[in-house]
Amino acid sequence: MKKSILALGAAAALGGLGFAGSAHALAVFAAGTTPASTATTLELNPGGTGHYLFTPYFSAQGTIGSMWSITNTDATNGKAVKVRFRSASNSDDVLDFTVFLSPLDVWTAGISQAADGTALITTADKSCTLPVFPAAGVSFKTNRLPSYATADQLASLTREGYAEMLNMADIPPTLPGGAANPVYTAIKHVNGVAPCTGTAFSTLQTTTLVTAASAEAAGLAAPSGMLMGSWAVMNQAELAVYGGAQTAVQAVVAPSTSTVPAVNGLGLLAYAPQLGSAIGNQTTVMAATADPLLRGATPKITPLWFDLPDMSTPLVSTYASNPLAQADLLSAVLAKPSIVNDYAAAGDGAAVPMETDWVVSQPTRRYHAAMDYSTSSTAAAVLFNVDMTNSASAVSTAATNNRYAALTKSVTTMGPMACLTGTLGAADREEGTPAGISADFSPGTITTAQFCGEVFTLSFARATSQVMQAQVANTGTGALPGATGWARLALGGGSPTLPIVGFAATSIKNATTRGNFGLTLPHRW
Repeated sequence: MKKSILALGAAAALGGLGFAGSAHALAVFAAGTTPASTATTLELNPGGTGHYLFTPYFSAQGTIGSMWSITNTDATNGKAVKVRFRSASNSDDVLDFTVFLSPLDVWTAGISQAADGTALITTADKSCTLPVFPAAGVSFKTNRLPSYATADQLASLTREGYAEMLNMADIPPTLPGGAANPVYTAIKHVNGVAPCTGTAFSTLQTTTLVTAASAEAAGLAAPSGMLMGSWAVMNQAELAVYGGAQTAVQAVVAPSTSTVPAVNGLGLLAYAPQLGSAIGNQTTVMAATADPLLRGATPKITPLWFDLPDMSTPLVSTYASNPLAQADLLSAVLAKPSIVNDYAAAGDGAAVPMETDWVVSQPTRRYHAAMDYSTSSTAAAVLFNVDMTNSASAVSTAATNNRYAALTKSVTTMGPMACLTGTLGAADREEGTPAGISADFSPGTITTAQFCGEVFTLSFARATSQVMQAQVANTGTGALPGATGWARLALGGGSPTLPIVGFAATSIKNATTRGNFGLTLPHRW
């Protein structure tokens, strides 16, 4: 084995993300040379492989650390993968980079808390990346967070969030003419180590890639997905681990039916150099991202090359020039009217102390609406894409055809956040519901409240998070119908349906041996 799948790895690490590069580097967002296999739509893949991967949660709060991996299950082609970590508050980009996976390769990393309080990512992996990684960890970035936040707030906002991974392009063994692909040679492991050298590999940062033909001549090909990933969140003090498979969305040629499974498809090439220099062309930006803060004639954030691509960049041919419709399609694939899961909230004095945090992540909300921080929390406002079907849709503080039009701003202890009204209902294991709730309504409604943040935690029978030690966006449920049971959460009234991924994390303690066990249950719907 080359390495452990979930190695926390503290040797070589990331750094210098966003170094200056050629001002002439361009991206390619185009169809490849095999249009017959080009994907036309997206599907959630319960099998766990796809073109998109979502990690519902990472944390470096308190005694919590995180581990995750990306695996290329393709035995033939390498993959260029965009990795982006987003803050829990408003899904601001706190770190992104590019990973190159050779066939059957795995890339692993760990997240902990740095000396300055920010999240720190480390890896001992030998796969290629851009930029080239120095032998030291790198703290997550705070420059996209509120300028008026305190140092403690900024650090905490980097320590909690979710991650998204996108197969930008495949890297085949040969070029279109049949010659060996030098980029493939650069990323292919030799005695367990990828060379990551050569002109062809380094010029992926500077080569002008405007069409599919130029990208393919440079060693790239249409992305075929086949990525899978794992994640884990560990309480290092109590030795409890919560984890699972990353949520996978697959680009397919045609949707599945009751009798015929979907056929995996080739996505549109969507490669951009990992450069921290301005794009300088809003036409390119508007065709490649639905992020409201990057769009418009005068964007709130100056778009940089490493901002592209993202999960809204057109991947299927149906929306080749419309990132807003692409984003809404991806949201529809992940949408649920409500989520249900178990909880256990036996107190510290119980024979078996148990406590539960739900983690609720909305991994595509950023492509519908985002927080414009402005110059103060008072002036901050939610900025929407007005119409998610219109490729030229304007950005505004009001929305019409947007599933997140109900978002409102709230100033929290961690700064301004976008919030939704939600309803939580619960029942115990014997069909008991909260006092005052009719016996024929199950589960009974126990709270209707605002739920703020792109990723928030819900702590059962506690005012603060104990299991995840969450700090950015946490809500307590108050009294429950019983110490154990199940609950249902609907955001925004359940209509329109909203994209949600996440899990319930339950800590179970042996009061005699002081052993601690972690149970992870993905949300159901």
